[in-house]
Amino acid sequence: MRIKGDIIRSVRKQKKLSQVTLAAGICTQGTISNIENKNICDSLEILDAICKRLNLSLESVLDDNEEKKLTNLLNTVEELCNTFKHKEAQALLKESTINVSDFQNRELEIRWFYYMGITNLLGYNNTTDSLFYFYRADELGDANSIYAILSVNSLGIVYEMADELDKAQVYYEKSIEMLNKMTVKMPIKATKVYFNTAKFYSLIKNYEAAFELASKGMALNKTYQSLYMLDLLAYEAAFNAFMLSDDLIVPDYSSAKAFAAFNDNQSLLNVIKNDEKELKR
Repeated sequence: MRIKGDIIRSVRKQKKLSQVTLAAGICTQGTISNIENKNICDSLEILDAICKRLNLSLESVLDDNEEKKLTNLLNTVEELCNTFKHKEAQALLKESTINVSDFQNRELEIRWFYYMGITNLLGYNNTTDSLFYFYRADELGDANSIYAILSVNSLGIVYEMADELDKAQVYYEKSIEMLNKMTVKMPIKATKVYFNTAKFYSLIKNYEAAFELASKGMALNKTYQSLYMLDLLAYEAAFNAFMLSDDLIVPDYSSAKAFAAFNDNQSLLNVIKNDEKELKR
């Protein structure tokens, strides 16, 4: 994708960072050089991480107006999905006149396929279309594409919803393997992969694996000093810890309740209230 490399160079120098320092944990020094001198970057995920390190908005460095429009659209769609408004998100995607196939930006295309898939699945239970979009994202993605990994993870959701648990497990496990093979800093969005997979393992009564994955998601939040899905992860950790230990009389939902209250997640608070009545030894 075409970007404004001069902005990144200028801010990097203002912050007295070398190219090597800016690249650390994100990409190679050569990638920074290409960004600054050739005004190109092949990965939206890498560019986003660089912008965050420099305290820049992603939109401020994109050089293509259509790419900016699509990035803004997908950011809005993502916010809607994070609050479970998948039907509204799907409507925005359908209304858009932007043709994603016209772009050279592969990561934007993968991101679009992922959100087309997840909004069809969770908004309308449309498994046929969602399978197409998730498989397409997986085909296009590379080892560091978080949206390709999320698409593979979502294939697990599709098969779980169809009660084909053996197939679901294949894709949940594959998504975790893909996370482990990333050669860039793991993005906070990987939290979704940990949560979805932990929830599945809890369903099939592999409580140890579920607890471990929920804990990894919580640790990732700590790395970013974030609260992203932390209420849901804390719930999974507490529930699975309870199922693993005969010494606990009731699950310790104190952290989950605090995070759920902070996030105004009333549905989770209702689940916890019910568990505290039902899950007693």
